Amino acid sequence: MPSELRLADELLEKYGRWAQDRYHKQRCASAEGKYRSPQVASRNDEPIIPFIADWNARQVQLTLQVVPMQFRRVLFAIYIPQKEHPNSARRRLRVSNRDWNEGRVHGLRAFWSIYSARYLQHLT
Repeated sequence: MPSELRLADELLEKYGRWAQDRYHKQRCASAEGKYRSPQVASRNDEPIIPFIADWNARQVQLTLQVVPMQFRRVLFAIYIPQKEHPNSARRRLRVSNRDWNEGRVHGLRAFWSIYSARYLQHLT
């Protein structure tokens, strides 16, 4: 993966964890006696990877809706938790490994271009 797309990759990974966390919050585990403590670092010096704030997740979601469909479907399969494994999705869509990897890079590039123009322009 090109180094200039690392931030886009990290942002989509955080969005995917946020989406997965949001998906599972359907019950009150503490009231049902099924509470599990939140993720903790395995070592004291290892930081916990935070989810993103809801408003940032909304920005990511709105940006993904603008990414061209041929790239969006690859990004969704890779980053957004689903029942279907990304390799199964690739086979179902009849996309070669090379095209899948290129679709990921092009999708990240399109995503980051749109996201940075909309939401990061005030930082420069």
